[in-house]
Amino acid sequence: MSGVEVRGGDRFRVVARRLHGAADRKDLVKELRRGIVDATPALKAAVRSAAPAYLPDRYAAVLVPAMRMTTATSTTGDAVTVRITVTAKGVKGNDRQVATAEAGRLKHPVFGRTRPLKRHARHRATSRANPWVSQAVRPGFVTKPMLAQVSAVRKEIEDAVDRVLAKLTEG
Repeated sequence: MSGVEVRGGDRFRVVARRLHGAADRKDLVKELRRGIVDATPALKAAVRSAAPAYLPDRYAAVLVPAMRMTTATSTTGDAVTVRITVTAKGVKGNDRQVATAEAGRLKHPVFGRTRPLKRHARHRATSRANPWVSQAVRPGFVTKPMLAQVSAVRKEIEDAVDRVLAKLTEG
């Protein structure tokens, strides 16, 4: 999946340098990460609300409630990395193919082809599982809604950096 990059890290570089020698470094890093994580619900909500526009209605109605979005942050060096991983489980606990749907393909069994398999030796050739097909869908159901929310998220992350920077300068 392609990433979303937030630029304007000059203030973060200052914060990173000052955090390195700060006495209450642990608390300030925790506050910075909390501010970054608090900025991500807008991205997650955008993905959930836009999914029906990218996927077939019946599949979107099943996929959206099953989606789990986990957030991981990294504040190493002069960069802040926020990674949101989108996964979903099916009814039987199998992973849904979120990455292939993001790429514009949806693989599913043919509708209406559920029949009991024949067990007679004469019908051995017809005892195959139901056929699966690959259907084209609009690509980017995760990245496109996230890209639309970048400016709001950038503002929240910059505010978190500014709050930590203000605490560093006063102490």
